[in-house]
Amino acid sequence: MLHKLNSAATLIQRTTTEAPRDHMYYIGLDVHKRTISYCVKDAAGHVHQEGKIGSTRCELDAWIKTLPQPRMMAMEATIFTGWIYDHLLPHAEKIKVAHPLMLRAIAAAKKKNDKIDAAKIADCQRMQLVMCTRKARSDQPGAS
Repeated sequence: MLHKLNSAATLIQRTTTEAPRDHMYYIGLDVHKRTISYCVKDAAGHVHQEGKIGSTRCELDAWIKTLPQPRMMAMEATIFTGWIYDHLLPHAEKIKVAHPLMLRAIAAAKKKNDKIDAAKIADCQRMQLVMCTRKARSDQPGAS
């Protein structure tokens, strides 16, 4: 990221641990026992990918290789979130897990399905509306 100082031609470079927000990809995950619906959006809200994958480590590994970088992910807290969080954590700048009631945009929606829920979670992450619950734990049921 480059910034001009006082309209002079002098430029400084700033290094951060996170990529600039306008270059970040935001991924919403709607997690279920056997499947995960996902939606990948850029900072402007344009959809880059969406679909459904199986809730297995093998399918997550294959899927993560297809995603643009850098990326931030968000998902609702469910009984299956813990092991998915732990598995995806090395592959994202940040992963947020939100209590379902905190994602009011989804809870209040008249039209609900997994695809729409994943897109709304991506939007909440993109607009920094996801409030984190405590860190998910991999010893939760469904971690096998």
